[in-house]
Amino acid sequence: MDAVRWILILLAIGAAAAAALWMALSGPAASPTSAPQSTTVAALPLNLPAASTVPAAPASSPPARGASAAVAPVPAAKPAAPRVGSEGYGPYIDRAMASNDAAAAWEAMQWLQLCTSNADRRASFEQVRSMGVSPEMMTQLMQEADAEGRRCQTVTARHQAMLGDLALRAMRGGVREAAAKYAGVTPPDDLAPALRQEVLDTMRRDARSGHAGSLFDAVIAPDAWGLDDAEKLGYLFAYGELTGKQGKELVLQLMQQKVIRLKGPPTAEQLAAAKVSGQQIIETLRAKP
Repeated sequence: MDAVRWILILLAIGAAAAAALWMALSGPAASPTSAPQSTTVAALPLNLPAASTVPAAPASSPPARGASAAVAPVPAAKPAAPRVGSEGYGPYIDRAMASNDAAAAWEAMQWLQLCTSNADRRASFEQVRSMGVSPEMMTQLMQEADAEGRRCQTVTARHQAMLGDLALRAMRGGVREAAAKYAGVTPPDDLAPALRQEVLDTMRRDARSGHAGSLFDAVIAPDAWGLDDAEKLGYLFAYGELTGKQGKELVLQLMQQKVIRLKGPPTAEQLAAAKVSGQQIIETLRAKP
């Protein structure tokens, strides 16, 4: 499923029903924070639309399990798996782990994340269909989730324990966004200083290259990784410019729901610096062949 279709689905079904998708496609949800949401939205130099233009969650929707309700950013393309039959993903994950193929490691890591959340995603689609929202599309998505579930039957806890190693292998093989995914599942205090710096440097390099997924994942990286508000604001500005109106609407929703969080209200100096640094990312991207 392409990124545009994901965006249209997420905007259509609203924040509450999409929470499980966020968990699947963007890693662990952000932890709660006491930062007031009203201080981080209007001041950002993102030219965001008015809050009234963003679809609201249905009043009857229950909170998502284990996370604040949220919608996902433009996700990385879902790994195509027409070759996977009744043997499921398990053997392919084993092969990726045994190889030195960064692309295979990245694909296997995405399968693991999808399998972790498949039941929740299917339940979300069914809930939205019961509300009368896009019943044909939701039925199709439920069928896709059922097929995904069958492929996930051979994925075990042993495979899930490979997630961090696969992300690290993909990162070292040059797959952009892999560093941020590794940072999302690995506490930096558990790492040797050299590895921690390697991941942080790669996460920054990927974001500064203008890769939309890397920009977004750097913004939501756990605070313990050391990206400060000024740096995250620059990445937010670049992400908004790259993804246009739809991306900015998603940014607005995620800031309101505190998935995107800042430690405090941005200052005028931070906002000005964010615009400059974000624009530098855009100009660097546009200058590439």
